[in-house]
Amino acid sequence: MYRIISEISPDFLIQGFALHQDENEIYVGKVGGQEVQLLASIDNLNSDEKDIKIFCVGFAEADHHFRSGDVLMTGSDDLLDRAFRAMDEMEQRGVVVSLTPPPDSKHLYVSKEQMDPFVQDWKSRKLSFLCLWMMEPIDSEGQAKLITILRKVILKD
Repeated sequence: MYRIISEISPDFLIQGFALHQDENEIYVGKVGGQEVQLLASIDNLNSDEKDIKIFCVGFAEADHHFRSGDVLMTGSDDLLDRAFRAMDEMEQRGVVVSLTPPPDSKHLYVSKEQMDPFVQDWKSRKLSFLCLWMMEPIDSEGQAKLITILRKVILKD
């Protein structure tokens, strides 16, 4: 099961994945036979589940290290590999970032303090996860790119 958490208004995810509300008023759907669930907030994520894959999508503030349209990402190796392959097919630039300020200047860093504890927890529990952030402002083309990347990553299962 894929769980999606969005910092952006989730309408583009609901439309892009053709999600519908279930009896619990949670948006659900299927992509290539894989179940997808959109969570209203990261607090709704049941951290005890084992066989889940977590996607977070959102925005990053403009920074001199990144170009407009860049997709910044962090995640588990399995989903990062898939994301890189998907972006190669799309000729989309993806940049792996750290959420904590690096001790040296060789690593790129994006300020996402509220996400860092979750990411550290997912890493320590060896969960599959992928966080994708686009530079602000995110237009409809950027939203379509995020949907395409996520769809390609899910379809690799």
